[in-house]
Amino acid sequence: MKRKKKHEEHHDEAWLLPYSDMMTLLLALFIVMFAMARVDEEKFEEFRSEFGTIFSSRSGSDSIIGNVVDLGVSRVVPIEQAGDGGGEKAGTGDEVRSISGEAAKEAVLAQKLEDQKMAAAREDIKQALADANLDGDVEVSLRSDGIHISLEDSILFNSGSTNLSNSVRQYLDLISGHIKELNKEVVIAGHTDNVPDPNSTNWELSAKRAIAVRDYLVGTAGVKSDKASIQAFADTQPMATNQTAEGRTKNRRVEIIVYKDYE
Repeated sequence: MKRKKKHEEHHDEAWLLPYSDMMTLLLALFIVMFAMARVDEEKFEEFRSEFGTIFSSRSGSDSIIGNVVDLGVSRVVPIEQAGDGGGEKAGTGDEVRSISGEAAKEAVLAQKLEDQKMAAAREDIKQALADANLDGDVEVSLRSDGIHISLEDSILFNSGSTNLSNSVRQYLDLISGHIKELNKEVVIAGHTDNVPDPNSTNWELSAKRAIAVRDYLVGTAGVKSDKASIQAFADTQPMATNQTAEGRTKNRRVEIIVYKDYE
């Protein structure tokens, strides 16, 4: 009598279905996180529509995918629903775009206000220097990143020295008042010409001179320590040619840069 063959059960393949669903959900989650980080609501809505279409063909998975994608929108609650006891309701795509548009308008307005404030501060600094007859050796300019105040080496230090001269203190005292009023990030940058210094490298010289100015602004003039930092450029960023004495004089300088919050 022939023995009946036992039916082979493939228990080792049972994990494939839940594993594929889990991987699908993880893929959806990471794509949604990426899309949300890009702050582009039109692309997000387009992605959401396409994503829902792709996964709607999977049986039993549309509601899960839909909930995952809706995470990016459900944070927006219309004002009229804020007090509703029924819980938060997901905002529509139009509401998301409206709020994003308002945020963009506020950012543009803040940038314009800051530009006006910085322009006014630049004029105030120039006028104050002129009134004190100190504008001859100082250049004040407004650039895309902020206010640049360039002080020539001749008024800052004695030849070959990194100690501040007595005459420069009145410049720094006057400028520091406007810096404190603006309350923004300040960088003090040291520059040299291309003539080697006999006592140290031009990198060391530009760094030491920037530190000397920063120490005075923070320690004596009262600029906040956490707002002030230094940079050293040696002769890598000349303002004029190093082929003439006049050009080298312009290149030996310390710049005080008051940075904008918005660029």
